[in-house]
Amino acid sequence: MKKIDFSDLNNWIDRKKNETDRAILKSKSKKRSIRTRPRHPDEIKILDELCIKRWKKAEQEGKIKYLSKRVWYYELD
Repeated sequence: MKKIDFSDLNNWIDRKKNETDRAILKSKSKKRSIRTRPRHPDEIKILDELCIKRWKKAEQEGKIKYLSKRVWYYELD
């Protein structure tokens, strides 16, 4: 049975750590990660205002057509 010294094992792990980290980062997908923390309330407010402005602008430009009370047509660029 082969004997191993823990200090040798720790040295080997320290030497391989950078290579391993690089390999893990390379293999990680390039997709956007899923957001896990909630948005800041100010950020939510700003994003809501931007969406409302964009919607009103699209209405003024005639890109939105109200086909019925619950059905709309939105012309994308």
